[in-house]
Amino acid sequence: MDISQLELHDANLLGVTLDPVSRTAEVRLAYYPSEQAPERVNCILRFTGVSQFNQLADLELLEEHAPAGNVSYWVSGERSGVTYIYLARGLIGVTAASVELVALE
Repeated sequence: MDISQLELHDANLLGVTLDPVSRTAEVRLAYYPSEQAPERVNCILRFTGVSQFNQLADLELLEEHAPAGNVSYWVSGERSGVTYIYLARGLIGVTAASVELVALE
């Protein structure tokens, strides 16, 4: 899937891994691959060449909003290098050289 076509509205944040030594970050998500999809599928957004990483999250609200999805929307960093993932009462911001979608089975 072309990452610019990825829709994260109603997705769930599953976890975040940051490696400052290798300058990589991974954001694990469960998302609906299409509007008609009956269930979410797991994926990883893998960032390389990370120069900035910021996260603000209210864990209680993430849990509360999980049934409906705790990701509101996102702005892909394909072109400008800055990605924003807007959460229920939170935000993940990543400045990176590249971002790729890794599908999980």
